[in-house]
Amino acid sequence: MRKRTPRAVLTPGQVVKELRTKKGWTQALVAKITGIAVSNISNIESGRSRLGEDRAILLAEALGVKPEFILFPNGFERSDLEPKLRSIREKLKQLGQAS
Repeated sequence: MRKRTPRAVLTPGQVVKELRTKKGWTQALVAKITGIAVSNISNIESGRSRLGEDRAILLAEALGVKPEFILFPNGFERSDLEPKLRSIREKLKQLGQAS
């Protein structure tokens, strides 16, 4: 069995920036299209601001992708969360045995 190569963990802001720059768009143009302030777009792209659901939907529409592509750029397979997921599974298993 072949070992999977770890993927780079991207932030939603990095995805927004990559999509925007691939289109050759400035932050100002995205701001004009979406109604989101340039400073907010800058903060989202740099990771200084968290990207909320509403803005993700607006940005996704403008950038031509589904919102989940921006919100969950790493999919649901996150090896960095595996220890926490194992702990949750163990607790659920214990609850199942207790009932």
